Amino acid sequence: MKRTVIVTLTVEVEVDEDKFTPEFMAEFRDSFYNFYTISRHIEHIAQLEARGLLFPSFTEGYGPLADFGIKADVVNQEQEIEQ
Repeated sequence: MKRTVIVTLTVEVEVDEDKFTPEFMAEFRDSFYNFYTISRHIEHIAQLEARGLLFPSFTEGYGPLADFGIKADVVNQEQEIEQ
């Protein structure tokens, strides 16, 4: 049997905005993604959490999450099997 399952996660993200300095933003863009806003980083962090790729001790691009005041938690999950 093969089915498609749609999973929707709601992720709450908190960051320390003061850590996202112009220097950090420029370095991040040079090495990773072309993000110009903290909101875009928050979206990225939420996706990393949803995909199981956000690690407290070290996350690529951010280092130890505590250094950036980054917290992310799945606060709701829904799933639906397509018929």
